[in-house]
Amino acid sequence: MKRKNLFLLMIAFLLIGTSRVVGQEKSDAAPVNLKGIWQMCFYVSGTPQVPGELKPSNSFKILSDDGKFTNMTMIPNHGAIIIGSGTYRQTAPNAYTEHVEKNLHLPQLVGVDNILEFEMKGGDVMVLKFFVKTDKDGNEINSWYYETWKRVKMPPVYPKDLVR
Repeated sequence: MKRKNLFLLMIAFLLIGTSRVVGQEKSDAAPVNLKGIWQMCFYVSGTPQVPGELKPSNSFKILSDDGKFTNMTMIPNHGAIIIGSGTYRQTAPNAYTEHVEKNLHLPQLVGVDNILEFEMKGGDVMVLKFFVKTDKDGNEINSWYYETWKRVKMPPVYPKDLVR
């Protein structure tokens, strides 16, 4: 009887220990909500000693619910163009991978899984970092690219000064 109880106790400890480890793995890799429309931004300053304020650009990244991404740029007075597309999935707590199907700006990434490390700054700003081994002609550049993106949100009311 003692052996049976000891055996059952050991199995219970194993099950509890295993479920705790599995639970920890899930919480450590909790996905960040990357879905949405992001606008590329740049820091602009009047003096070199101050980083300045975040200003929006004409480029957007759309990370959709179905795991697809689209990069597009607005051309003032001419419309918009898609400059890149593919699929994405979060692969680590601070990284996601884009499988690039098309890219006009960085054609050397077409067909490649591009790992983008990210850091969230205040919830609505995301700093991306990714590595590019070669330029479009195949020359080694071994460079890290940094991009700052701000989540596009819907305002509570229609802006009075909006030009459509």
